[in-house]
Amino acid sequence: MLSVLIPTYNFNAFFLVKALHQQLILENIKFEIICLDDGSKSTLNTENEKINTFTFTTFSALNKNIGRSAIRNLLAKKANYSWLLFLDADVMPADSNFIENYIKCFQQKNTIFCGGLLYENKKENVHLLRYKFGKKHEEVSVEKRNKQPEKYFFTSNFLIEKNVFNHISFEEKLTQYGREDLMFSLSLIKKGYKIEHLANEVYHLGLDADLIFVEKTKKAIENLFFLNERKLIDKGDLKLLKLTDKISALKLCNIVAKTHSFFEKQTLQKKSVFYLNCLKVAYLCFLKERQNNI
Repeated sequence: MLSVLIPTYNFNAFFLVKALHQQLILENIKFEIICLDDGSKSTLNTENEKINTFTFTTFSALNKNIGRSAIRNLLAKKANYSWLLFLDADVMPADSNFIENYIKCFQQKNTIFCGGLLYENKKENVHLLRYKFGKKHEEVSVEKRNKQPEKYFFTSNFLIEKNVFNHISFEEKLTQYGREDLMFSLSLIKKGYKIEHLANEVYHLGLDADLIFVEKTKKAIENLFFLNERKLIDKGDLKLLKLTDKISALKLCNIVAKTHSFFEKQTLQKKSVFYLNCLKVAYLCFLKERQNNI
């Protein structure tokens, strides 16, 4: 009935699996939990091996890294049941009825359900740029999420029928961090599937240090540039692309591109989401200019 699919990379997923397993047992349904490490060769996999002690649950590790999109596609192929619940390894259900809430969705066909994200207001979190970004752009009410369902689709917490997933799957040309969720959600909408947001959140626990988060953000912009260049995404689907096109039309792309190092420095120094958003624009302009000069 339900396959819970958890890709992981250098992270201890044991406590997440334990919490999910307890809820699944109480629901008395057919289920499996498949946790798969993407070739991290991490010492944390010693802890992850303990996942195999739970019933109907497996952990294994790939010999080499295949990327965030490919590992999710592989997990779906391994799944035996008709509903797939994808969760990132660095999350934790916010509610003891988390699984029950998703089971209630099983009668609704051709709909993808997104539970949403929360961020813990812990002392060690509140000064992190990743926390500030998540609180501003990701921890969003159900009402707001359902007004722009594709914008707030996150791979970290969603439920989908396996036969629907098989018609979409994740774009494996994206091998590095970022934007696979955007590509996937836009494909769902264009193929006529509905994305419905629920108040069934998970806490995002694995918050990156500021420098790592900025580097990941830049990787995500590189992926967006890649998708745009190969016409795998419609420019009209994203404000960032439309904005940089306007900047190019005004012959200002070269000037804006030169500011990306400044905005990166300001982002890190001031831990500022505003400067991070400026960096995204400037870095995309930088990539466009670099491509034009090749």
